[in-house]
Amino acid sequence: MGMGGVQRTAKFAKYLHLYGWQPYVLTVTPKLYLASDLCLLSEVEKAGVRVYRTGGSESNGNSHKVVKFKHDSNRKFLSNLSQTFLIPDSKIFWKSKAVELGSRIIQDEGIELIYATAPPYTDFLAACELKKKFGLPLVLDYRDSWIDCPNNYYPTPLHKSRHSKMETEVLKSADKIITINDRIKELIHLRYPFVKDEDVKVVPQGFDPEDFEPQISQITQIGSQISQIEPMINQITQKENKKFRLTYSGSFLNYYTPKHFLDGLKLAFDKRPELKDKIEACFVGTFPNEYSEYIKKLGIEGAVNIAGYVEHSVCAKYLAESDVLWMMINKTERSDLHSTGKLYEYFGAGKPILACVPEGVARKSLESYGAVIITEPGDVNAIAAAILEFYDKFEKGVMPVPNPEVKNMYDRRLLAGKLAEVLDGVLVHSAEGAKV
Repeated sequence: MGMGGVQRTAKFAKYLHLYGWQPYVLTVTPKLYLASDLCLLSEVEKAGVRVYRTGGSESNGNSHKVVKFKHDSNRKFLSNLSQTFLIPDSKIFWKSKAVELGSRIIQDEGIELIYATAPPYTDFLAACELKKKFGLPLVLDYRDSWIDCPNNYYPTPLHKSRHSKMETEVLKSADKIITINDRIKELIHLRYPFVKDEDVKVVPQGFDPEDFEPQISQITQIGSQISQIEPMINQITQKENKKFRLTYSGSFLNYYTPKHFLDGLKLAFDKRPELKDKIEACFVGTFPNEYSEYIKKLGIEGAVNIAGYVEHSVCAKYLAESDVLWMMINKTERSDLHSTGKLYEYFGAGKPILACVPEGVARKSLESYGAVIITEPGDVNAIAAAILEFYDKFEKGVMPVPNPEVKNMYDRRLLAGKLAEVLDGVLVHSAEGAKV
């Protein structure tokens, strides 16, 4: 499958062998989903990772079909309907198949440790059942909060209570817990006081340097002479038509919307009409038709490039060839939890960022990155001002440069090493417990 939720686990699987771990992947045979990305699958397979699928097909996933992107309100309605009747999520019927195949993998491959990532939270339930059956240590990876996730829907207090009881049992079963940021870790401690601080480790989202190395390979060949590097950078990172390109990578789900950015772009053109042929807003990812119509309504379609969904390797190329990367996080009750994966992909590209985000973990990461202008998600005037400010810096050749130390903190190769340290510690502790 494609889209952002896939990358964290795929990249861990790709790089864990560098630290003495051999992953075996237990997953589904995808049938219907919003996007397909065979390049990520290829990376995992080239790293020697074996993929087991409960649907029984080969790991190449050729049976995968892409479905049409639903209008956000319709998609949200269907999601809420599903969460009303299926607990913890719509994948609950997969659990028995996962436990059955997981049992065979454990026996056939001599598995030493179980690692489960969620959402979907059914993954955690299946992993706990396998732990109970085989007595293996268990590590849980929270890519989102469970109870406090803003995308979760609880139609009654009974529903939320049922989720909480499930999560309690899962956490009691785990030998170690991983989260993507400190805020999710904090909420786990607040909601479940029996979870000790040392039981939870933060391993953040990140980027894979190999995704961007093809874009900079020409630069590295000519060494460190600045006079030679600068022309090469300009050649690689700017389009042939020399337009100033702002790029968004990702999809607009859960009421994430490009509307305020588009309004800001229109306002920037109203203030300086001569820029209409000099700026390009590029959207890489699944893009709802309703916003295409809105772009036409604003009369700015000539300045907007809707690239659509592309495989991750192509997306990385778009990021590397852009001048500024735009991101947004919608303002909700729990928006402070979001440390969306695209943010760290942007860090990997090493580009200036226009970030329309509320207070929270994402904003803190952006502030440390350095080359950023931050606005509130819906502040159209501030967005327009930021676009014009970045354009003027681009024209003058004085674009801000990110903090390289912050960028390097999110290298997925190093993050896989941090994960391996956790797994090593769990295995040693488990062995010591078995001796006792």
